[in-house]
Amino acid sequence: MTIGKDMYVRKIYAGVGLPFMSKDAVSQQAYANNDIDTNNNMDANTDIKTSFGSSNKTSHSDNANNTDSFNNSKNVNRSVVVKSSSSFNRSDKHKAPLVEKSVRLSFQMMTRAEPVEMVIATIKSLITIKAPDDEILIVDNNNTETALYEPLAKFCAGLDERLNVHFYHIDAVAGFKAGALNLALGLMDPRCTHLVVVDSDYQALPQARMSIATAINNHPNHALLQFPQFYRDAGRVDVHSELNHYFNYHLYRPFNRQRALSTGTYAVIRRDALLHLGGWSGASITEDAQMGVLMHCQGLRSQFIPEVIATGLLPNTLGDLMSQRRRWIYGNMQVLNNYFSIRPLPSSSLSVTNSLAGRLPCMRAHLSQLSAWINFTGIFILLHICTLLIVTGAMLMDAPVNLSSLLMPLYAVYGSYALFLARRLWAYSHDNAPLNQQVNDISAPKFYHRLRAWALHLSFWELGALSWLPVLWGRDKPFICTPKHEYKRTQHSVWAANIAALPKLLLVLNIITAIIVAPFSPLYSPLLFASALTVCVLKLWSAKVVFANYAYTDNSVIKSSVSTGTAKSIIAINTDIKSAQSDNFTTTKKPITSVFKDKKTINS
Repeated sequence: MTIGKDMYVRKIYAGVGLPFMSKDAVSQQAYANNDIDTNNNMDANTDIKTSFGSSNKTSHSDNANNTDSFNNSKNVNRSVVVKSSSSFNRSDKHKAPLVEKSVRLSFQMMTRAEPVEMVIATIKSLITIKAPDDEILIVDNNNTETALYEPLAKFCAGLDERLNVHFYHIDAVAGFKAGALNLALGLMDPRCTHLVVVDSDYQALPQARMSIATAINNHPNHALLQFPQFYRDAGRVDVHSELNHYFNYHLYRPFNRQRALSTGTYAVIRRDALLHLGGWSGASITEDAQMGVLMHCQGLRSQFIPEVIATGLLPNTLGDLMSQRRRWIYGNMQVLNNYFSIRPLPSSSLSVTNSLAGRLPCMRAHLSQLSAWINFTGIFILLHICTLLIVTGAMLMDAPVNLSSLLMPLYAVYGSYALFLARRLWAYSHDNAPLNQQVNDISAPKFYHRLRAWALHLSFWELGALSWLPVLWGRDKPFICTPKHEYKRTQHSVWAANIAALPKLLLVLNIITAIIVAPFSPLYSPLLFASALTVCVLKLWSAKVVFANYAYTDNSVIKSSVSTGTAKSIIAINTDIKSAQSDNFTTTKKPITSVFKDKKTINS
């Protein structure tokens, strides 16, 4: 299999340049030490092979039933296909690495046209906390603009080889982020026991490496350890509270904590467990949550570790925030849509899933976590629209019908709205923000601040209700990265962008309803009128809260990628890294790390 027509790789590993190698040579080099020690519970004769492409439409059931690839169908785009021979020790496959052996980590960062300064700052934070044997892999993908990745490649090439930092670029890889992660899985040092997924904006805190090692030793039988996401932005407190509600409340509950699904960044995954699954699946655009479900299906265990070890950046605009939420909702519904088609691998231990009693706790946890951003008022919103259309049409045509009877469905509609609002209000009012207290050493948030987070959550009401519906008829949506650039804008442009990004459907529907059932209308209904006004007020308050968090600020500046001629800044950054290291490493000039030269999409 080839990538495009001509596939060449310049592989620089540990400072040794191998000018131009074919794909097969790269596979051999990447797995020169392809026997995995007893830590990973695989025999020395394990045959690991890689090829490049991706799985873009892999079904859950196929993924779960085939250890040799991500999908056994004929027309599949493959990325890194990891094969394990029958020498895999079946009786030991679920055992964790031996605790007495040292933990060796592979920090893996997927980037795509990110601000170089931000990515470099994240790399610096990882270099500061990593152990000498750990590695850092950066895979820049689906980005053909050399000006957006060459500065990062030069920075990594200028680091001392003993820092074990490796940069790879590929113009196009299918399978969304899962394809890039599979590429990293094939390129990682097989001596690493665990991989750590790191988002490009998440800077590690000083205790991160120690906390990861401690968690691994405290949970030696777990395949997945998920640390929380947290944000370091000075402002946008309400956005921070609303986003972190998932970790402070949903995932913090014991039944979820012991069966945590991955949420992406700072997921610590046993390498042998991920290989056993066949790698990352591209069947969902939330490949992290899907991987967690597949792991549980195979009897593997996971745990949420409620300790903040890294901080990231919030979306810079309201539009980016909404786009991010749509992706989470859509991807999680993709997982739910195929949930019952997932089957254990034939070789899996069924001790966890062989009975209804064993499956129910996992099913409860999965439903709780996957539906955290989803609400099921969508059918009632559609009923609301249909009712208003029928009533308005009957009034305009002066139809000989009892118009009051046509309003009856609205009582069911507002009943569902009340239930949704009450359940979410109860959840936010019981959110004591333990992670915030851990980081900031403060008391639990006041009730007013919890109300503001709840109000901001109502801005996503329509998204949670309707964004997942296209999944039901099989519509595919692209993976859209959340931009980290900040752009210089005017006060008017910020206001206009916020108005355009804010969902307005429910506000419009309830304004129309309030007019139809108002006291001056022949269809006056006190209950429906009060209900419509209440929803209008809540949506307007929600808009005020979210606009306050994404208001215009004078210090908005463009944070663009540095150009290729930024050697001086790179030298300064190298100096900072050297001073942060306990070992007095010297910077050695080496060629740019691996570049996969391919000007075509990988789908062969």
